[in-house]
Amino acid sequence: MRIRVLVAVIFGLLLGDPAAAQVLPIPPGWQMERAILLSRHGVRSPLKSNEEMDRHVATPWPVWPVPPGFLTPRGAELMRLMGRYYRVLYGGRGLMEASICPPRNTVAAWTDIDQRTRLTGAALLNGMYPGCANPLLRNQDDFTVPDPLFHPQPTPACPMDAAANRAAVLARIGGNFDSVLREYAPQLNSMQAVLCPPGQSSPGRYCGLPSEPPAIETGPGGWISVSGPIGIGSSAAETFLLESAQAMPSSQVAWGRLSGDAELQDLLKIHRLEFDLAQKTLPIARQRGSNLMAQIVASLQNGHKFPGLQALAEPLRLGLLVGHDTNLANVARLLNVGWQIPGFQPNEASPGGALAFELLREPRTGRRYVRIAFYAQTLDQMRKAQVLDFEHPPGMVAVDLPACAGDLHEKACPLERFVAIANEAIDPGCVTIKP
Repeated sequence: MRIRVLVAVIFGLLLGDPAAAQVLPIPPGWQMERAILLSRHGVRSPLKSNEEMDRHVATPWPVWPVPPGFLTPRGAELMRLMGRYYRVLYGGRGLMEASICPPRNTVAAWTDIDQRTRLTGAALLNGMYPGCANPLLRNQDDFTVPDPLFHPQPTPACPMDAAANRAAVLARIGGNFDSVLREYAPQLNSMQAVLCPPGQSSPGRYCGLPSEPPAIETGPGGWISVSGPIGIGSSAAETFLLESAQAMPSSQVAWGRLSGDAELQDLLKIHRLEFDLAQKTLPIARQRGSNLMAQIVASLQNGHKFPGLQALAEPLRLGLLVGHDTNLANVARLLNVGWQIPGFQPNEASPGGALAFELLREPRTGRRYVRIAFYAQTLDQMRKAQVLDFEHPPGMVAVDLPACAGDLHEKACPLERFVAIANEAIDPGCVTIKP
């Protein structure tokens, strides 16, 4: 049974860097009023320790310069470069002044409480406005409990039942993993050869993908994870991607066993599958993404309703919500949107990638519209720490909103229609925040 990953991408003309697609221009006479970006953190180390990861492989994994799950110094530098480009992009679109510090409250970032998200927010703002104290960088004060925007918790109205979520995932693949393992056999076989080359495993030791049977594991708060060959392969593929983005020597990226980026991209199909099951199964996406979707809608409608803002008259112009790839996957599923940056799998929320919701106004009528785009550095740009500008933009693509296809004007969705689509996708019982 084929697991269909939701993809709705507009491929534009090539511009500057041949790996970057052009985002639609602003219609003549229109004005950009606001942009809310939901961004993944930058390049981090693997979430698990080397000791734990080494159990599944023939050769020990490379050592990272930071503890597990931390943003690396290179990851921070790449986010600074991305922030610099956002200022070029949105300054050129009249959203902010291109050469001065912004007025207080007009540029802000709200991040999850993890080190990797907090430092990503700081790096993005530093890239936009080096030396400026005005941009707001905030996060939840209490580090002992999850931020409900990025990690919502069960409530009586939104119980996040683990057994029901597990059943929903299994229903998508016919009740067991047989068809999935058949369909992804080429990628799984290739991954096994990378993790445990023939003759390099210790006798009597299970190495690589056969280390665990395929299963859907459940955790607190209705959390779902895929274990076994898909889970191990997904984690390994993402680690290879992070090693490459970290600009590790080619001999360390997958131990030098990949033939090139094309093979890495093929292995990332395993990661895409695992994420599609664990994060884009609709009940899970509604439980995990409704708070964020409600926040994005509220911030687009009212520039004073972005988290962490001060009580000032000036509304927000550019807001950054810095979280995780899981957050982008949840919101993308709610809206049934997708994207593809050259060199990555469809819908890959690569390190530092951001889903942008841009609010436009047509002065002649006063009507407001929403357009969606996805921005992310290409893998080659990350490896080279490429300076980004109009001549060398990051990967970027306009994102189609299928539910608004019949209501578009100048390829933009009327704000009231966008709000209706988002509200229909949200589970109101799972909205626990007050934007």
